[in-house]
Amino acid sequence: MRVLLISDVHGNIDALEAVLKVASYDEALFVGDAVDYGPFPLEAFSRLRRAGAKAVLGNHDAAASFGIDCRSSPAMYAASVVTRRRITLPRMPKAALKDLGKAARKLDTDYGGFRVRALHASPSDELYQYITKEEAAGLKVRGTDLLVVGHTHVHYEVKKGGTWVVNPGSVGMPKDGDPGASYAVLDTQKREVRFERARYDPEPMLSELRKILDDSPKIYELLAKVFRTGK
Repeated sequence: MRVLLISDVHGNIDALEAVLKVASYDEALFVGDAVDYGPFPLEAFSRLRRAGAKAVLGNHDAAASFGIDCRSSPAMYAASVVTRRRITLPRMPKAALKDLGKAARKLDTDYGGFRVRALHASPSDELYQYITKEEAAGLKVRGTDLLVVGHTHVHYEVKKGGTWVVNPGSVGMPKDGDPGASYAVLDTQKREVRFERARYDPEPMLSELRKILDDSPKIYELLAKVFRTGK
């Protein structure tokens, strides 16, 4: 079975559509953060549901659904607050926000005998703790064959002893120096993961974002830089 591993779409429907168009998979697993930053949170959330993706809750999803602090990185905190207030909350109906918040913080799935555990951040803090590749190597993961995480917007794979951790990176807002939509495909029979990129034009999405943030140019420029450069 081929499982599409995706994370951190952040309202970037064009990036998500690019991934779904080119990826070959049987089932999809989304490890959180459909909303904030990008201008199309409802479209992104709805498309994930139409794709049949199993999903866990991300810190931005929780912030939008429950009105709590997203606790994002200091560099992006102001942008997260502004885009949640100006985009996510006004553009998502209450019913959609309620559905967004129904996702579990941790999900264990069995794909024909291959066990996958999904969560957004880390086993000890499912919503907020950032786990780098080096830190993932020190995790002791039990009760599953593979742990899938997101949150860092940087893809990696760690195999050490009995621990196998995969972060597919960010579909909507990569931060590893490559702006292409990042994703991974797990082959449960071969027990291997392939990392891929889907190319798309961010400018139509950025045009919409500029209209919304016309009175917040610094926030717009910060976000546009990340969307365009992956940095």
